Amino acid sequence: MEAKNKTERVENEKEWDNPVEPTKTSDARDEEQIVRQYKEAKRRHDNLSENKEAEEKED
Repeated sequence: MEAKNKTERVENEKEWDNPVEPTKTSDARDEEQIVRQYKEAKRRHDNLSENKEAEEKED
C-alpha cells in the first residue's frame, strides 16, 4: 500500500469562489445547503429552548 503524495491532494482540493465571503458562492446548490443548515440549526435551537422552558415550569 503506497501513501499518496501530498502534492496530489493539494491539486484535488476545491478552489473557493470567494474566500472572503464563502456564503456568496456562484453555485446555487451551495446556497441551498447553507439555507438547509440554517433551518436545521434554528430547529435544534428551538427544540432546546422548548425543553428548557418545560423543565423550568416543572420546578
